[in-house]
Amino acid sequence: MKNVEFKSVLREEMASFYAFMKLSIVDHDAYKRTLLSLDSFLHTEGISDKGFDAGLITRWLDTFTGVKPQTKKAKLGNIRKFSEYLNTLGIKTSIPELPVFARNFEPYTFSRDELARIFETADDLMAVYPKSRIAAEFPMLLRILYGCGLRLGEATSLTWDDIDLNDGTITVRIAKNQKQRLVPMSDGLTQILKLYYESPIFNTYGNGYLFKKVDGNTRSVQAYGNFFSSILSELGIRNPQNVKPGERGPCLHSLRHTFVMNAFLKMEEEGFHFNESVPFVSTYVGHERLSETDKYLNARHELYNDSHTAIDGYLAEVFPEEL
Repeated sequence: MKNVEFKSVLREEMASFYAFMKLSIVDHDAYKRTLLSLDSFLHTEGISDKGFDAGLITRWLDTFTGVKPQTKKAKLGNIRKFSEYLNTLGIKTSIPELPVFARNFEPYTFSRDELARIFETADDLMAVYPKSRIAAEFPMLLRILYGCGLRLGEATSLTWDDIDLNDGTITVRIAKNQKQRLVPMSDGLTQILKLYYESPIFNTYGNGYLFKKVDGNTRSVQAYGNFFSSILSELGIRNPQNVKPGERGPCLHSLRHTFVMNAFLKMEEEGFHFNESVPFVSTYVGHERLSETDKYLNARHELYNDSHTAIDGYLAEVFPEEL
């Protein structure tokens, strides 16, 4: 990769900070993009004094038009780390407080019938597209996403070095908030992954990424998302463009939502109280806070009437309204 070149008054500090982040964080590209943006802003504004204050950072954030508030919050979080670094060097800085957003997100979870039809269609893709590599690997990707509750970016970043087929575990190295974790697989999923590993179709034999193009590079997550959208359209599952306000609609990430919901229901059936299952499920899927798991439970209760009252009663005590 080319060296990142900064040009503002803080170019040297940005370069040293980014060099540190590259060594300490696997997914450091977000920091690079944020620093380059701030660097360009400082240079264009002709800022000659080292450091910055909350007002200057607010003006920089205002240059991001048409982006989600959560995206701005993520950029501000990156700058907070850089600000702390500058303070250790004796350069005074201040940034705005991280905004708090109302929790109006309603995730989409697939019904059991929808899941069955999705997997059946995915398993038939090779008959429809016999020369398509993505059609061949897509059934395995879906099983990893649903069977382990992974984020799409986590799954597409997996290499065979991250997989232990003997112990049946996945090491997620590139994860949100840089929270690496060890994810156990079910015996059934492990066996399917072994068959995938040995398949001559992919000619992988333990090399490189699990999911990749013929040249060995990864595809964009959008490519997989578009492929999945075509499956949903074929099956007549809700149009992703026709959803209620605050609802994402059906997409690949919905498999993660469905995994979390079904994990709670399975543990409930096995006699575990929510007090016991919430921390376990939250850790398994790599949530930084329990409130993140709470959002996933706010979904399609009409599909799970037997557990609706139990879930709502528990959440009313554990997750106060102001969170």
